[in-house]
Amino acid sequence: MRSEDLKFYEDDEGVAVYLILKAFGSDEVQCINLESESPDQKMKDDISYLITHQNGFFLKVHCEVNEYCIKTYNQELSDLELIKIYVFPDKENEYGFIFSTAMDREHGIGVKLKNEEIEKIGSSETAFM
Repeated sequence: MRSEDLKFYEDDEGVAVYLILKAFGSDEVQCINLESESPDQKMKDDISYLITHQNGFFLKVHCEVNEYCIKTYNQELSDLELIKIYVFPDKENEYGFIFSTAMDREHGIGVKLKNEEIEKIGSSETAFM
């Protein structure tokens, strides 16, 4: 999957596109360039970076979210489904991931990454705040 092959569209949160990041599973995931009106080169570069580095993101996120679940829910992570990714037009090397999980069906889990390091884990809004 290359960024040139993607079909961008406008969403109520910004410009969006569906991606498949096989490291996270075989389902399409919505990727949103928050509060933007058109796909720019930065968004395309961010998507290319996500695609290229998805295995590293997966390993880091899965490990840290498991630790978060142990601390927060007193149990190890049982399921984690990536449902949305945020890229930010005014922030370099920053990504937000929203996951659904049976451990918290109402709020899900949000992960904010900056410079390939996890900055914060919490409920789903953590991904875009």
